[in-house]
Amino acid sequence: MNKNKQNLLLALVLLLAGFSFNLNAQKSVQLRYNLNQGDAYSYELKMDQDIVFQASGQTMTLDQVIEFYMTSTISKITDSITVESSINRVVMDQKIFGMEMKYDSDVPAEKQNPMAAKIAEVMGGMINKSYSMVMDKMGNIGDLDVSQLTENDDLANNLGSGSNFAVYPEKEVSVGDSWEKDIEPLTDSDMKFHAKYTLVKLTGSQATLQLDGTITANKMDDVNADLNLNGVQKGEIIVDVKTGWLIESKVEQELKMDIEQDGVKFPATISGLITTTSKKK
Repeated sequence: MNKNKQNLLLALVLLLAGFSFNLNAQKSVQLRYNLNQGDAYSYELKMDQDIVFQASGQTMTLDQVIEFYMTSTISKITDSITVESSINRVVMDQKIFGMEMKYDSDVPAEKQNPMAAKIAEVMGGMINKSYSMVMDKMGNIGDLDVSQLTENDDLANNLGSGSNFAVYPEKEVSVGDSWEKDIEPLTDSDMKFHAKYTLVKLTGSQATLQLDGTITANKMDDVNADLNLNGVQKGEIIVDVKTGWLIESKVEQELKMDIEQDGVKFPATISGLITTTSKKK
């Protein structure tokens, strides 16, 4: 092939590559929850955490992995979407001071060690209990009822956080576009999430969002203690373009807190990775 033909071929390849890149850059999508009543999804949520805290002048480290297996069903669709969810199984592995404690809600309490049996008294009451969430088609939460599951508002906030259910903008977005949302699942809770989402990848069926979030809180529910909590969440969320539903998320979380009770402070840090996967049943 002579030089002129080589240059012509190179120019054509570059032109086609640039054309393809431009098409991808200009592609936009309207993200929203487009679900059907009766749709059911299975969830697996894994929290791999290191908790470092001080007590009685000693620094201690607790390593724990907690796995939640859940089911969510779209129970009602009007102008809003009602999602009924339940926790089907909890598996926990904790290590501290060279000791290890394992708990599995599928194993009868009497067959587990005494420490696991104590955890079973708390966790066991959550198994197969339902909680409901009402949101609009953009993912803005209007109501979150966890009364059957727990009275802990902070747990409720985590269930409705911006890494499990992304909140979408009203307008179409293209790769590189960002939007921000304040997420407060419970209006009377002190815990707040501020999430910045960026669309980083778009294919025919999936959208990948980058999450940059902050978490703050200044009190603990049902505990006579002052709390100063600040933290960040960073990671990626993959969602189904057609339905808006979560496919997978991997979010790193770093929290710093100071708990003060009766004049005694208990500083602690929590770092870890939260991984969630979901599939239609």
